[in-house]
Amino acid sequence: MENKLNSNDTIGVLVNKIPGSAKVLEELGVDYYCHGNKSLAEACTETGYDPDGILEGIYNTVPENTPRSERDLSKAGMYRLLDHITEEHYGFVLGATPQLTRLIKQVVTRHGKSHPDLIELDNLFALLCEELGRHMLKEENFLYKLTRQFESGNEIENLGDELPVKQMRFLEQEHLNATNLISKIRRLTNGYVVPGYACSIYRSMIYKMKRLEFDLHRHIHEENNIIYPRALQI
Repeated sequence: MENKLNSNDTIGVLVNKIPGSAKVLEELGVDYYCHGNKSLAEACTETGYDPDGILEGIYNTVPENTPRSERDLSKAGMYRLLDHITEEHYGFVLGATPQLTRLIKQVVTRHGKSHPDLIELDNLFALLCEELGRHMLKEENFLYKLTRQFESGNEIENLGDELPVKQMRFLEQEHLNATNLISKIRRLTNGYVVPGYACSIYRSMIYKMKRLEFDLHRHIHEENNIIYPRALQI
């Protein structure tokens, strides 16, 4: 790979340039989504990892020819980015959350009496669904709609200079709210470990929940570290 990155580069840039590195950072518990503006060295100081060791591992394990789903989106046009978010991430959330809601209800019915933590899981997931629903609606109706208008060359009247910045900060805070909820779910499920007593429905729930977390982290990374900064420039 040409132009290798170093530990002083930000985590957001690392994941942009080498999208497959997100899976490595995910397994290590390094926050590349809400705190992608930190350097890899800073993040490793907080977590106790060796930044050079992580980079070496990424370059040795992540294939140079990454699949299309892991391309460098920072090079894409704004319309393509917005379509990617709405089609892939919004689509995934809207498909996964009803399935997970049903699975969690079934698991609670089967195991809730002997494992009351599952009832808490049900409540946390309901809060997460509400948070994501409000966030996506707000994002689509304000930020994405406004950005598409600007990109089309349409003039926007009566838009205060500070309004887009304030809205962006609100959206970033909602990202933190969502990641806090999914982190609580992760802790409640012991890092998505399937317990010995788990039935096939329970196993499916854990698998889909872990996939939702990863998709949510990628979604937030792409917005915080690519789309929001570019939207502010526009």
